[in-house]
Amino acid sequence: MNTEKILSKVSIITVVYNAVNTIENTIQSVIEQSYPNIEYIIIDGGSTDGTLDIINLYKAHIKEIISGPDEGIADAFNKGISLATGEWIGMINADDWYAYNAVERMMKNVTGDDAICCGNLTLMGENGYAECKKSKVGWLNLGMYIMHPTCFIRKNVYQNVGLYDIKLKIAVDFDMFLRLKTAGYKIKYIDEMLAFMRTGGASSDVISMHREELTVMRRYLHSLSYLVSASFNYLNRLRWRFFYNSPFADSKY
Repeated sequence: MNTEKILSKVSIITVVYNAVNTIENTIQSVIEQSYPNIEYIIIDGGSTDGTLDIINLYKAHIKEIISGPDEGIADAFNKGISLATGEWIGMINADDWYAYNAVERMMKNVTGDDAICCGNLTLMGENGYAECKKSKVGWLNLGMYIMHPTCFIRKNVYQNVGLYDIKLKIAVDFDMFLRLKTAGYKIKYIDEMLAFMRTGGASSDVISMHREELTVMRRYLHSLSYLVSASFNYLNRLRWRFFYNSPFADSKY
């Protein structure tokens, strides 16, 4: 790895609410990264289940810990971004975790012209079922086919296009990436396995997810593109509804 890339600071943000059973795994995956220049920020929504006790065990490795009520995932993301001082920002939520050298592998692949990069993740069921999910940049109009836990975005990009929409509760990342695409940003795909995601969480509510994605599509797509994308999205959400209710996923969330 060259010196210039080692010196680029990367801010990692974790948003969490009542994730006592998973937050330690997330934290450990960040503080044990092989990349040497990371600042870690945790935004807690006011957890009451012991999550904060676990976070505080690692406070020596965390630059900022903010805890208190918020207006949802987007609001928590925005709080983290406002505190970040790194050139690049990555987000890994409390049900997810990074591969050991995820940040290093990402930073080895970026160039001075890159502003947004993404890779692959492994979707994990409780019974050990695993499925590789590759980011599909070219499919973005059809739904959130970019794996958000694998994404790294330069901070100045957020300064240019704005922060996450707090009116949305689930499809906040989909809205952001369509906004970035509309603004003319290119999203670079890097074929590396960077993160792991447990099944469940807000996105497992596939009906609500579909409705919010339709709302987002209406904002950015022309009528014909919207009709095609909405139809494809509906069929894909039916498939995911089966997955989340199947013994393969075995999810309790």
